[in-house]
Amino acid sequence: MSVFSKWFGKKTVAGDESTADAKPVFAPNTSIPYHADLIDDLKRDHQQLGVIFGELVAAASAGKAKETKAALDEFEGLLYDHLLKEKTSFYIYLCGIFSQDEETLELVNHFSREMDGIQREVMKFLRKYKASALSPDELREMNDELEDLGKALTDRIKREESRLYPLYMPPAATA
Repeated sequence: MSVFSKWFGKKTVAGDESTADAKPVFAPNTSIPYHADLIDDLKRDHQQLGVIFGELVAAASAGKAKETKAALDEFEGLLYDHLLKEKTSFYIYLCGIFSQDEETLELVNHFSREMDGIQREVMKFLRKYKASALSPDELREMNDELEDLGKALTDRIKREESRLYPLYMPPAATA
């Protein structure tokens, strides 16, 4: 099953009995289906992002401009994919599921807005250094920024996984 069809509930592989016969269950007022494996996928993304971020920090700390650029590219690609998946398959879904639960909806919207702000800062960071020649001075400056960025992302991931991810469930479970 392709990534896109997996996210949006379309069958593409003949004979996939485990998911082929399963009828997608959508969040109310959305076209976003529930996916039993979404949270595991998002957590796997977090782990991969952490590994790549570690490689980025190591390359920048060692003053290796070429390796730093490669790590920036890899981090950016995975981050974009993760954020798209999270925005479409997770946040919109939760807003549909909890549309009648004002308190939970407020929490979901708070996390979504907060992530939008973090995303803007990360993308600003990526644009700045991807356009740079990464001189030794720029790599030192990047290291300082990476420390703060790493703390912010780590804190966010911990809170997201502990407070938001447990809210993800099939529509019938929230009724």
